[in-house]
Amino acid sequence: MSGYIISIIDSSEGLGQSLISSSLAMTLANQSKKEIGLLNLNFNAPSYFSFLFNVKTQKSLNDIFEIIERLDAKMFRGFLAKHPSGVCFTDTVSGFDSTKVLISRIELLLSFLRETFDFSVVSVNRYLSPQTISVLDGSNIVILVIPPHLLSVKNASDVIQQLKTLHFPLSFVKILINMSGMKGALDEDIIKEHLKADIIGRIPYDSGVIVPCINEGTPPLERFPHSPFSKAIKEIGNLLLKEKQKSEKGEPSIFQFISSKERKTELKAQELKEEKETQPEDKEKELKKKIHRRLLEEFDLKSFDLKIGMDPKKFEEIKRKTKEIIENIISEESADISREKRTEIVNDLIDEVLGLGPLEKFLRDESVSEIMVNGPNDIYVEKNGKIYLTDAKFTSEEQLMTVIDRILAPIGRRVDESSPLVDARLQDGSRVNVIIPPLSLIGPTITIRKFVTRRLGIDDLVRLASITPDMVKFLEGCVKLRKNILISGGTGSGKTTLLNMVSSFIPSDERIVTIEDSAELRLKQRHVITLESKPPNIEGKGAIPIRRLVINALRMRPDRIIIGECRGAEALDMLQAMNTGHDGSLTTIHANSPKDAISRLTTMVIMAGTELPQKAILEQIASAINIIVQTARLSDGSRKIVKVTEVLGLDGDRINMQDLFYFEQKGLDEKRKVVGEFKKCGVLPSFFNEFEIHGIEMPESIFREGK
Repeated sequence: MSGYIISIIDSSEGLGQSLISSSLAMTLANQSKKEIGLLNLNFNAPSYFSFLFNVKTQKSLNDIFEIIERLDAKMFRGFLAKHPSGVCFTDTVSGFDSTKVLISRIELLLSFLRETFDFSVVSVNRYLSPQTISVLDGSNIVILVIPPHLLSVKNASDVIQQLKTLHFPLSFVKILINMSGMKGALDEDIIKEHLKADIIGRIPYDSGVIVPCINEGTPPLERFPHSPFSKAIKEIGNLLLKEKQKSEKGEPSIFQFISSKERKTELKAQELKEEKETQPEDKEKELKKKIHRRLLEEFDLKSFDLKIGMDPKKFEEIKRKTKEIIENIISEESADISREKRTEIVNDLIDEVLGLGPLEKFLRDESVSEIMVNGPNDIYVEKNGKIYLTDAKFTSEEQLMTVIDRILAPIGRRVDESSPLVDARLQDGSRVNVIIPPLSLIGPTITIRKFVTRRLGIDDLVRLASITPDMVKFLEGCVKLRKNILISGGTGSGKTTLLNMVSSFIPSDERIVTIEDSAELRLKQRHVITLESKPPNIEGKGAIPIRRLVINALRMRPDRIIIGECRGAEALDMLQAMNTGHDGSLTTIHANSPKDAISRLTTMVIMAGTELPQKAILEQIASAINIIVQTARLSDGSRKIVKVTEVLGLDGDRINMQDLFYFEQKGLDEKRKVVGEFKKCGVLPSFFNEFEIHGIEMPESIFREGK
C-alpha cells in the first residue's frame, strides 16, 4: 500500500486545526469504510484529538519517536488509539522539543503512515522548521486553513512564500476557508487573487454546532451529521476520494508527490522560461560573469589558492591585485555604474574568487553561530539558537565544489568519490564538515560551526538566565572539592560554553590537560596542555584518536583531565582515570537526560571492547561520576541548565541519582519565548559536610527555599 498524506496548516492559532483535521479524518473513514491515520506534527502545540474524540490514548507521539527505529509498520499501528469511526490517532504532549526529533525519524513515521493507511491527515505548524519541511516533503497535498480576515491571509501569504522558496509548486497548496460567511469577512475573490491558490472548500461557522461538540467531547459529524459544518467537511472528503481515484488511474489530480530534487529542477526550468519571456538579461549578473572570465584569463586563481593557503601576507597581495583588476574591468565594461554598486560588486567577486563565495558574509556576521549548506541552492544559518533559510545560494554545484576545495587545500585534505566525507578547520578555528555524493543525495553539503572569539562568562550565563547564582556557587564548590563532573546535553545546547565556565574554577596552580577533537576550550589558567586528535591523512593513515591521547595524558602528571567530549571507547579510560587518583576531571557527553547520560557511558565502555559485566561497568561509573549537569536548547533557541543531578551510587543493577536543581518550563509568552523558573529540590548533596571540612562556604539556602 502507498497511502496519501494530507498536511493541514492553520494560518491562525487555536483549536480549529485539531477540529478540522479530526473531522476530515473522520469523514474519510466514514466514506471509505477504511481506517484513517491522524497525527499532530505541529510540534509547537499539543493536540486535542483524544479530547475531541473522547477516547483516551495509551501512548503519545513523543513515546513513538523515542523507539520508532525499533518499530515496523504493524507495531507502529499498535501504538495508536482507534475511534469507532475508524480514525487511528495519538496525541502530542505539551513541552515536546521538536529540535530533538531527527529528520530520519520523521521520514520513517511518514513511511509507516503510507504503508498502513489509504489516507493520513497530519497537522503541521505554519512556521516551517526543518522538521516541518520534512513532513511536507512526504505529503501529497497541503491544505491551508484560512479564516476570512486580513491577518490570517497575511499569515497564509507568508507560508506560501516560504513554500515557494523551498521549491514547492503552487499547485501543491489548496485553500480551505474556515468560518465562511462570518460578518465582515473578506471577499473570497480577494483571498484567491492575493494568494494565487485554488480554494478546495468552505466551512461555515456555526457556534451552535462547534461549542456543544467541544464541551461534550463528541465529533460534530457524529453529534450533528446534517449541520452545515458536517456537510462542508463531507464535501471535501468526497472530493479527496474522487481525486484519489483519478490519481490511481493515472489521470491528473490534486495529489502530488514530488521529490525535492524534482521540485527544484521543475521550478528552475519555469524561472528560466519566465525570465526569457518577461525580463531582459540582468546587467549586473552579466557583468559579474564577464569579470570572472577575465580574471581567469589574467591569472590562475586556483593555483594561487594553494600557494597562499595559510600566508596572510601573500593573501593580502593577491587580494589587492584582484581588486585592482576587477575595478579596471568594471571601468571598461560599465563606466556608468554607481560607486555604491561598484563597491558591492567588487566585494562580492573577491569573496567568490578568493574566499568562500556566498558564505563569506555569514562568516563575518558575529550573530551567526552555524552555517549549513544543503546543496548549491539552500544555505541555512543559526542565529540565537534558531535556524533560518537565507536567500543566499551558489551559482552552481561546480562553484560549491570550488569552495570546498578552497577550504581543504591549505590543510592538505581532499574530498572525492573515494573519500566523500571529511572534517576540517578554517584558519579562524571554525569547524567544518563536508560530505558529497554518493553519500549525500542532495549534492555537496557543508556544515560550519563558527569559532567564538568571545566566550560567554559566568556573569553572561546568569544574565541570560541560563543558570542561577546558587547553581554557579554549587558548581564552583564541586570543582574545588575535586568532584568529577559530566556535562550532558544535545547538539548546540551549550555544553562547551558551560565546560569553559566550570573549568574557570580550577585553581591556577594545578596542571591541566585538555583533550579535544577540535580545540575549542579556552582556559584562563596558564599551566594548560592542549591536545587535539588527528584525523587520518589522504592515504587513510596516521590517525591519533582521543582514546590514545587520554592514555598518553595519564603519563603527563596531570592534576585534572578535561575531555571536550566523550563519544567512544575513550570513556573507559576516562572512568579509570577518575577512579585512580585523577579526580576533579571534567567532560561532556551527548545525551538528553542524566539517565540517558549513564546509559550512553555504559554503551561507550562496552564499545571499548571490555569484557566486564554490565554491573562492573555501572560500579565504575557510579564511583567515578559525582555530578551530572544537563543542558538543553529550548524551543525559543535559549540554552539553559535544566538539571543538576548528584550520582549517589549503585543499588543493585541501577545507579541511584538525586536532582539538586531543575528548570520548570511553564509555557510560552506572546513572543513565543519560553516562560519558566529554576527550582531547588530541597535536598542537600551527600557530600555537603565536605564543604565545611575544606573551608568552602556553602549555606543550606543554596539547596532549600527559605533557609
